[in-house]
Amino acid sequence: MKIYDMVWTEIANIDFSRSILFIPIAPVEEHGPHLPTGVDCLTAEEACRRCDASLEEVTGLKPFVFPLIPLGSAPETADFPGTISLPEKLLASLVQQTLLQAARWSFRYCVVVSPHGSPSHLASIHAAIRSVEVQGAIEVAEPFARWIYSRPTKDFSVPDIHAGQYETSLMLALHPHLVKTTIVPALPPCSIGNMRGPGTWKSKGALDGYLGSPAEATLELGEKALSFFHLWIEAAKDLHKGIRHTLPPFLEAKVQMILSEM
Repeated sequence: MKIYDMVWTEIANIDFSRSILFIPIAPVEEHGPHLPTGVDCLTAEEACRRCDASLEEVTGLKPFVFPLIPLGSAPETADFPGTISLPEKLLASLVQQTLLQAARWSFRYCVVVSPHGSPSHLASIHAAIRSVEVQGAIEVAEPFARWIYSRPTKDFSVPDIHAGQYETSLMLALHPHLVKTTIVPALPPCSIGNMRGPGTWKSKGALDGYLGSPAEATLELGEKALSFFHLWIEAAKDLHKGIRHTLPPFLEAKVQMILSEM
């Protein structure tokens, strides 16, 4: 159920012991000349829609969906029109305060739905989660960070991390009318070096705002990729069971740096 469809008395009467709040958060961000700036936002909303439709039947847990927060950190593409990139500390504070408000309502469990892979973005979210959980206010899961940095790449071009074959295929499956299909076949593969070093991707050579091979995208690959939406249902199940997961070391170090500045 969507939170903004409810009145406050309905929220007050939620059985919070058997309920999970899903918070979609992803930035408006350029995705090449062929995909809309809302790719990550649309993906987050679709993930929440699927959780809302099936979580209770699969787990017995009641899902509630917070409105999309269309903000995040995207320093890699910050020099393109269409990208909104917040500083890490500001994003961490935004997520922290949102989680604290959800805890004040009495939610005990929350899954952050954030299919945007920038280390700055994901580390900011996890810093916020740590700062809230240390207070014992609410238990929170964010599974995308672990998934994106352990995802097998054998089925997709490398590095296929932004508006390439994978995301273009996904959009062909979800929102084909938003894909500029007339230009996709002519887009050459694009890759850069020093992925995690300073500087934007454009400054490193990704002049059209994508990394990977969008011309190799297919509807079939997109339909296959839809299975990844189960990620957030599994996160909800693990969270309710008390199962916790660790972050990749490079991301954990970034989380600690942001925490030290909050």
